[in-house]
Amino acid sequence: MKSGPRILDIVNTDHAALNFLAYRVGWINRHSEFVNDIVCSPGPHLARLDVEETRVTPLDIPRDMSPTSLGRLLGRLVSLMRAERYTIVHTHNSITGAIGRVAARLARVPLVIHTTHGFHFHENMSALRRLPWVAAERWLSRFCDLLLCQNRQEVEEIRRLGIRPRRGVCHVGNGIDLGQFRPRARMVENERPALLCVARLETVKNHPMLFRAFGILRRRHDAVLKLVGEGPLRERYERELAAAGLADAVEFLGYRYDVPELTAAADVAVLTSVKEGIPRALMQAAAVGVPVVATDVKGTREVVANAQTGFLVPLDDAETLAERLGRLLDDAELRRQMGARAAQYAREHFDEEQVVQRLVRVYRNALFARGLADARQPAVAEAVAAEQRSA
Repeated sequence: MKSGPRILDIVNTDHAALNFLAYRVGWINRHSEFVNDIVCSPGPHLARLDVEETRVTPLDIPRDMSPTSLGRLLGRLVSLMRAERYTIVHTHNSITGAIGRVAARLARVPLVIHTTHGFHFHENMSALRRLPWVAAERWLSRFCDLLLCQNRQEVEEIRRLGIRPRRGVCHVGNGIDLGQFRPRARMVENERPALLCVARLETVKNHPMLFRAFGILRRRHDAVLKLVGEGPLRERYERELAAAGLADAVEFLGYRYDVPELTAAADVAVLTSVKEGIPRALMQAAAVGVPVVATDVKGTREVVANAQTGFLVPLDDAETLAERLGRLLDDAELRRQMGARAAQYAREHFDEEQVVQRLVRVYRNALFARGLADARQPAVAEAVAAEQRSA
């Protein structure tokens, strides 16, 4: 088995491990000196997470703040980190980000990194409601060497809020596998115009705004809304749509492995999130040449070029959302033009391989700064030189 500095990524769900980490970890293990392992919760998607050289450790990760569950997770992570002697621990999400960072410090891991996938607080939250979450992030930053951000706006926000990890904040972005998501010919035209929303059925994704807009849209368009994703609010949403008389026009598709094909078959993609780190679902739509309509929130702004690759609409403005969706459904040529620009934009900005290469340079630079990497190694020297050029 390959030897080298070892990285442990900690993420909350098996779904996240499969969709966010599999490509990245596989690339790192094939093309760098690092060996990259994963911790996530157990689940049905682990059977598909088969990455060469990667050890996947399933641990029960609570979705609530139970002290007993959190304490149990902390103890197991500390034991694992000490036993495997990881050089880098890289955490993600809220609970795993908090417990993982504390565990890494207790286990004396040399380098601790956290990626913000959108903080729990957001720009549309009142200052009073933001206060405890900002305080928590300030405290957790003490256990972290680097904070990595997926969108540039968050870098400035972190600095403004006084969240100060030991060695600073860095923008790395996010991307998708452009080999999977690419423009393709429509095999069969939709009988009815099809809108697609790929999003977990949870509060932050703000589906009620979408449902209100879809109700308005249906007064003029015999469209169908396809929802990809599972989540705790599915039964509630099914009841609400039935009460609104929309049940026959909304398809709950659940979790799907054929998202590239489903996305390519849609006429328009839509996302109504309250906040995002950076939305991969919209990157995927752009890459296959499908225009999007989405809420104008942090993260999403860096994916959608307004009025060029899609439309941005104010948060909770269902009327404007319905109008923009209707405009696209009414105009096939506008959809074609926006889709073509979106596909070109995706090729230039959303290539996951470039993001992973950038991340590896961050790892090498951080280890060099800690005196844990030799500048005479060509890969390290290249990473240090690249950082100096961008400074």
